[in-house]
Amino acid sequence: MGKALTPFRIAAFLGIALGLLRFNGCHYLDLLDLQAVDYRLKQRGAQSALSDIVIVAVDDASVAELGRWPWSRAVVAQLIDRLVAGGAAVIGFDVVQSEATEAPGIKALRGQIPGVDDSTWSAIRRGLEEGIDAQLADAVRRSNRTVLGYFYDFNQKKSDAAAVRISTYNSAKHKGQPQVPQAPAIVANLPDLAAAARELGYFNFLADDDGYFRRVPLVIQYGDEMAIPLSLAMLRAYHPADQLSITFTDDGEVESVHVGEVEVPVAADGQLLVNFRGARTTFKYVGAADVLAGRVPGDTFRDKLVLVGVTAVALADVRATAFDGQLPGVEIHATTMDNILRREFIFQPRWLRLVEVGLILLSALILGVTLQFARGVAGAIVGLALLTAYMVGSQWIFRSVGLSIGFVYPLLAIGLTYAAVSVQHYVVEEGEKRKIRNAFGLYLPPALANLVSEHPEMLKLGGDKRDLTVMFADIRGFTTLSEGLESEAVVELVNEFLDPMTDVIFAREGTLDKYIGDAIMAVWGAPISQTDHAARACQAALGMMQRVPELSKEWAQRGLPPLRIGIGLNTGPMVVGNMGSARRLSYTVIGDNVNLASRLEGLNKMYGSGIIVSESTFHAAAHVVVARELDLVRVKGKKLPVRIFEILAPADEREQWMPLVERFNAGIAAYRARQWDTAMRAFTAVLAERTGDGPSHMYLERCREMLEAPPAPDWDGVTVMEVK
Repeated sequence: MGKALTPFRIAAFLGIALGLLRFNGCHYLDLLDLQAVDYRLKQRGAQSALSDIVIVAVDDASVAELGRWPWSRAVVAQLIDRLVAGGAAVIGFDVVQSEATEAPGIKALRGQIPGVDDSTWSAIRRGLEEGIDAQLADAVRRSNRTVLGYFYDFNQKKSDAAAVRISTYNSAKHKGQPQVPQAPAIVANLPDLAAAARELGYFNFLADDDGYFRRVPLVIQYGDEMAIPLSLAMLRAYHPADQLSITFTDDGEVESVHVGEVEVPVAADGQLLVNFRGARTTFKYVGAADVLAGRVPGDTFRDKLVLVGVTAVALADVRATAFDGQLPGVEIHATTMDNILRREFIFQPRWLRLVEVGLILLSALILGVTLQFARGVAGAIVGLALLTAYMVGSQWIFRSVGLSIGFVYPLLAIGLTYAAVSVQHYVVEEGEKRKIRNAFGLYLPPALANLVSEHPEMLKLGGDKRDLTVMFADIRGFTTLSEGLESEAVVELVNEFLDPMTDVIFAREGTLDKYIGDAIMAVWGAPISQTDHAARACQAALGMMQRVPELSKEWAQRGLPPLRIGIGLNTGPMVVGNMGSARRLSYTVIGDNVNLASRLEGLNKMYGSGIIVSESTFHAAAHVVVARELDLVRVKGKKLPVRIFEILAPADEREQWMPLVERFNAGIAAYRARQWDTAMRAFTAVLAERTGDGPSHMYLERCREMLEAPPAPDWDGVTVMEVK
């Protein structure tokens, strides 16, 4: 974890991850952010409401005095007349009159009129009921200021919009399907009442997933119409010159809502985040019974926006909000009008998402950089200070201008960064202590260290001659690659190569003999005997090759050329044991077969291959690998030629590799038979299948040279290596 996983990198990772999460949205965290708005409102505290809005409440006292709700239409008509007489500018009803009235005492009257048939009686009854409804319709019409409420039923599946009168936006420009609530059915006022109203507006609210009401939908699509809520309908009646307009983006999101010159900030679905003023009775309340009885001062309703709503406890028209778990729904309409008239909104503009992403990254990075130097109590103080600064600063902005910056994601970034860096500090410190305790073990391979601990006599000088497999592996062109780099950077690159390669060797239970600059020397079969040491060594070589693309990708990101490595393997008798002096020992292998493995590793440069093994290694590991004969070579210092092979893949890929191997072998046979044209065709066929095949390229070049200057008659096809 040490160097690779620094506090800054941890912070950057967490900041980017949470920033992406915020940008794309996470339902549960977004809901927490909405709940944080409740917290902001409570921290700000209650505020006074606009005095131009008055609520006439069908409260418990009014129900006790006038009887069970709903009251007769005659009583409601009288209420409207009283409010008109009191000078109300607009009267809005947060109730719906959707069913015909049943005339009082109608059932008793039926028994007092004998000799009337059912059809005649139905006509009489209908006339009485229509007369009562007409009385209310006349009061609504005479007032010329009454706005009737209705609601949409989202629980029905009906898709056809009923032909009823509703109030809509003066201008609603959209392309395609608007991304706003779609209402399948409506519960409307009686047609005569709807026709008599100055405006009509729905009184639907949509709860968030936690059951709280924080927003008001300022538009609901019903059929092809964009309907307006009760609050906007009342404001239009209050200021007839103010046009209500709504515009949409090309993808159907709500772009803006205007009430006259006031731009109302809404979300993409057209909902307004309500700036609640406080708990119930924040607005002025007057009992409906008091209005009807004339028990209110004469100027109570003068030029006011009057909302008539039900607040009686038994009727339960309440909503859970930030300040009040049982706020009467009528007060939400009042608050919406209050926000618009005073232009005091909670702003969450679309660009705020990008600002929040930036704050998340900045918070995490500031803490990450600081925690690289501050630990323990000092680190905790820094984290707490940053947390406090964000909470206080964002709340100050909210109180000053109403901008509600996200709360959850930045605080989560600070908290997670602090926790993750603290864990990293603990792990690194424990790791350093463990390294000190295990320092001796760093000088020996794990298997050898365990064996020596059980058999101390192994530390004596001397060695044994045993049949083993030895490996040499190094980076191709490392001298050129490291030119221009600082010495520290060169060391870092070497370590980045040696670490994963050593892991592969240990995974196949090999013994790390030594590091030679950028090269690795390893041995199998010692100190612990292994009957399959050649197979293990070949599998390790393939595993090392599989790690190369991953390292190449990391190096390429730093502008370095691709990583290429060469591996040489040889199997045979060699001397293994502790070499050196009584003061310093080195467990290693020596002998001609060790030198041959080193030569084979170097041959990869000429052949453009990756893994070259001797014939003895190939025969011992043929059951676990796919290989092809590469050449007959006479290395420097040897008289007899050595048959060499290239390891291509693990044995389970044999079927897919055999066609290529057979074509290559045919080319080798033709080459040794001096059939240069035939050999060239075979190698060309291999290259058609495997474009970057180094050995085929090399043999094509040899064949061309042979065509131009044929070899001597005693040429035996052996390649003589003049250099080590």
